[in-house]
Amino acid sequence: MADFAFNVLTHSPERLNVISTKLGPDAATKYSDADKRKAVKMGALANHVLCAADDELEGFIDSVDAATAGGFSFGGVARGNRGFRVEAQVGAGQGATAMAVGDLVVADAQLAVGTKGLAQVKTGAPELHKYRVMTVRGTGVAGDVVVLELL
Repeated sequence: MADFAFNVLTHSPERLNVISTKLGPDAATKYSDADKRKAVKMGALANHVLCAADDELEGFIDSVDAATAGGFSFGGVARGNRGFRVEAQVGAGQGATAMAVGDLVVADAQLAVGTKGLAQVKTGAPELHKYRVMTVRGTGVAGDVVVLELL
């Protein structure tokens, strides 16, 4: 019998806390459904942009609409409430130390816009937006999937 492992649950809309927002750093960078589930942070133009390595995880792209706002891509970003869980992938920046249950994470470099995949994360010391590893599917090295929970 397989051991129990925490998993992502079906969340109520209140727990997901999806907000409408412009997506991308500028009007020329178009997001698509391939960008769903990637980690984002708030930008300076009432927008959300993909996280860079070492950024704190402020949200995850939930939807991308066909409509635009001021030329920007437009969609929803899940900025979960306490207990919100999400799948992510251990990024290449994790290094030689394996990610483990209980580790806190920050963003690693995200996959390019238009490339389908999960949010890329690595261990770190976030100050405001704290996500903890609940489950590691594999050994905690680059490419493995983890389940994160917002503290």
